[in-house]
Amino acid sequence: MAGVALVVFDMAGTTVRDDGVVLECFVAAADAVGLVAGRDELNARMGQSKLEVFEDLATRQLGAGDAAEKLAQNGFDAFRRILERVYVGGGVAPMPDSERVFAWLRERGIRIALNTGFYRAVTDQLVNALGWRSLVDAVVCSDDVPRGRPAPFLIHQAMQRCDVWSVHEVIAVGDTPSDIGAGRNAGVAAVVAVSSGSHRAAELRRFHPTHLIRDVGELPRIVERLGRLTARVFPNLNLG
Repeated sequence: MAGVALVVFDMAGTTVRDDGVVLECFVAAADAVGLVAGRDELNARMGQSKLEVFEDLATRQLGAGDAAEKLAQNGFDAFRRILERVYVGGGVAPMPDSERVFAWLRERGIRIALNTGFYRAVTDQLVNALGWRSLVDAVVCSDDVPRGRPAPFLIHQAMQRCDVWSVHEVIAVGDTPSDIGAGRNAGVAAVVAVSSGSHRAAELRRFHPTHLIRDVGELPRIVERLGRLTARVFPNLNLG
């Protein structure tokens, strides 16, 4: 489709069903290692690199140094164990309409990337369990970039892997304030927030996405509209 070359999707809560499981894993891991963090604070950090979250919490609690580094690593290790046992071991399912939207994009020659704050091992387990290897063009996780969301690096890495040169041809889709921040920092053409995940529409609106929808099933109308607009404003874009 003229004007749109790539859509970068978040995973848990956006394209993959979560039902609050990731937040519960966060809470359980923090409790297990003695990290002081409230549920609301952890929910506000959803979408970010999980290791970076534990590092920030540990440094706040103990100050910078070896003790904080050890506490952060212990928290992250506990999170990994709990997540892989509960989230992956308990089964994984796509959000309604995710695969239909992937097919719709493919039919129009638009590339698809997944990006996530998860680490590589669990990301690969999720993608393989869903059978999505052949449905998407790239999968980028926190292990692949120097900083996680809201830094723009996950999106820019997805652009590199999909050989898309211009941010004006890219749409970012996610369910957290961190997703919105990453999209805005990446400078993409549209930052689409979905209220199907960890945050309600009113909460997401405060972070100024360009579009706010209930779930990914509503994305095609935005892609069509943006494609027409971008083709008019940037008629000489090289789709790469």
